[in-house]
Parts: sequence; structure tokens; C-alpha cells
Amino acid sequence: MKQIDNKSTVHSRAEYKDWFKKAFRDDYLLLYSHHDDAEATANIKLAINHVPFSEGHSILDIACGTGRHLQAFAQLGAEVTGIDISDTMLMQARRRFDKVQLPVQLAKHDMRNLPFNEQFDGVTMWFTSFGYFENADQDRLVLDNIYKVLKSDGWWWIDLVNPQFLTNSLVPRTERKIKGPNGKASVKEKRYIVGDRVEKMIEITDDEGKRKYTESVRLYEPESFSQLLMACGLVPEGVLGDYDGSALAPTTPRQIWYGRKQVLPTERAHAVFLAD
Repeated sequence: MKQIDNKSTVHSRAEYKDWFKKAFRDDYLLLYSHHDDAEATANIKLAINHVPFSEGHSILDIACGTGRHLQAFAQLGAEVTGIDISDTMLMQARRRFDKVQLPVQLAKHDMRNLPFNEQFDGVTMWFTSFGYFENADQDRLVLDNIYKVLKSDGWWWIDLVNPQFLTNSLVPRTERKIKGPNGKASVKEKRYIVGDRVEKMIEITDDEGKRKYTESVRLYEPESFSQLLMACGLVPEGVLGDYDGSALAPTTPRQIWYGRKQVLPTERAHAVFLAD
């Protein structure tokens, strides 16, 4: 993967440490408002064509955000639990479920340390919710926790960005206008690939002033992520390249992995054959 490392223009590394504790607030809801309920419903429809979902399954959504995917699962008869580190996201999710009058369990937890044991039939992570942490060992803790919370025959679904596509299509700078609670807002975004991470600097200006946020996600090549999954006892059964169901390829924007929990520690997992 081609790397762009222009540290003279990138914020200090300290600004990216624990960036997720600041980023997922009210402004985030405006920046990504194009991800709506219809999209989540379509995402779930694709997922249940590839995982052994059944009505009544207990589902954990890690980094559940506003609960879009949880609601779609709940409407199919699932028992749903969502965890997130953001109070703002959890508040929005509670409002959502209060409005539709569906049962849900919501809690604030760090995905590296989940207080569940073999409780869930399925675990999901949507919209590049993996790779947030400063070192890869912390990322592995997330996968170890997915293994821990799944029942012995549990399934999982993890959606990542495709690094090859991202590198070839990255737009370094964009500017746009959005409508927010303080009137029209100007949004400037700068994107970089630094080492094995994609990083974004976001500047929002409106009548309340100027606010800055950073985002930083580790990029995983498909072969490396497949090996990491298997090392954590999560056996891949397939990988898609986008939510239209297309196969993973250099030209597809996503790498959407799904599979099962490895039942026996001695069982040998077989790698998924990936597109060149």
C-alpha cells in the first residue's frame, strides 16, 4: 500500500491519541447524517443473507452509535444490545428506541473490555468501527472480546475500509456546507495516510465559532486481517467488497468480513481466498 507521510501538515501524534473520546458528539451526527435508517436496513438485509441469523437471536452491536442497525435487527425479532463509549450516541439510541417502542439494552463500555461472557448469538461492527487504538495490540483485544462474548456457535460481522481502494481514491481536501443547530456551517476536511493509518482533520465553523476534531483509524490489508481474526479464534467464512454484495477486489471500497466462533481451540481455521 502506498503511504503518504507528510508530518509537517499533520497534527501532532498526541492529538490523535484517544481521538474517539472527543469525536463522537453532536457535530458527528451532522457530519455523517447521510448514513440513515434506510441504509442500515439494507445493510442488515445483506448481512442476514450471509450469517445464520434467526428470529430471537441475541445481538451485540459494538460501537452502536445512534442504534440504526440495532433497530433494524430488533424489527426482525432479535434481542438487541448496544455498547458505545459516547454518551451522545447512547442518548440518541435511547431516544430512537423510546420512539419506536422496541426493547433494547444500551450501555457505555470500552470495546476492549466487555462485561459479557458467551452471551450473544451474533456480534456486529459497522462503518469502520475497528482500528481506533494507538497500537495493534489494543485492536486485538477487541477481537479477543468478540470471541469471549459469543456463544459457542456464534457468528460475527465486521466492516472495514479497503486500504487499496482508499489509497487510490483518497481526496486530500474537501469543503462543504451543512445545516446545523447554529445555522449553516462550513466544514473543511483534510485526509492523510500516515504509516498504517488514515487520518482526518475536521474543522467546523458556524455562528458558535470554530471547532476542530480528528479521526484516526488503522488500515488492515485483507491478508493481515484474516490472519488476525484466526489468531483470535474467529473463523472467516467470507469477505465482501461492498454492500451491494460484490466480491472483495482492489476497486471495492469495503472489506466486510463474516464468520463463526472457532469451537475448539485445536481446530484449524482456513483462510479465505482473497481477490488479487
